[in-house]
Amino acid sequence: MISPLSPLAPGSSPPVPLSLRERGDERRFVITDHGLNRFVERAGLDYAESDRCRELLLAELARGVPFGGQVGNDELSLLPCGLVAALVRQDGRAFVKTVLTRQQAIANMESQGAILRAARPLDRQWRDPSEAASIAELHELAEQHFNSGVSRKTRNAILREYGYDPAGVAGEIYREAYLALVDANWAQKRQEYWRLHQRSTRQTLE
Repeated sequence: MISPLSPLAPGSSPPVPLSLRERGDERRFVITDHGLNRFVERAGLDYAESDRCRELLLAELARGVPFGGQVGNDELSLLPCGLVAALVRQDGRAFVKTVLTRQQAIANMESQGAILRAARPLDRQWRDPSEAASIAELHELAEQHFNSGVSRKTRNAILREYGYDPAGVAGEIYREAYLALVDANWAQKRQEYWRLHQRSTRQTLE
C-alpha cells in the first residue's frame, strides 16, 4: 500500500480537496474505468466508492508532474502518491489510460528502448578554482571554447567534466575570461570597421 494514501481507509478523512484552480483544471482530465480500477488497485485503497476514488485521482492528476520522455500524444505523469498515470492527449483533454507503479513505468520505457541513467550524486566535490593552475586552466578553456564557438550548455557540461562548478567561483572566473575575449573581439571588429570606413571616405574625396 502506498503510504500517502493509507490514511484514506473507510471512516477516515475524505480526499484532499481541489483548489479553485485545480477544479478548473479537472475538466482537462477524462478518467477511464480501466484507469480508475488500476488506481484503486495499485494505491491499495480499502474502499470501492467510485466517486471518492475518482475525486482522489483527480486531485492527484491536478498536482502531477511530467515523468520520463513524452512521445506524440502519449505522456506519463508522476502523481504525488508515487504512482504514474499514463495519459493520451486529444482535443485539449487528457484521457487516463491506466495507472502504473513507478517501477512498471520505468520498465515500459526501457522496453521501448529508453536508456535511463542514474542522477549524479548531489554531494559532488568540485575542484578548488583558487589555485593558480586551476585559474590558468579555466582561462585556457574559455579561449578554446570561444575559438570553437560551442554553446553555453556545452561549455557548462565541459566545465563539469573537468570538475569545476559552473554556478560557483570557477564559473565566475571562466565567464570573466570568456567575456573578456568577446569584448576584445568586438573591439577589434570596430577598429577594422572604422579603418575601412576612413579608407573609403578618403578614396571618395580623392
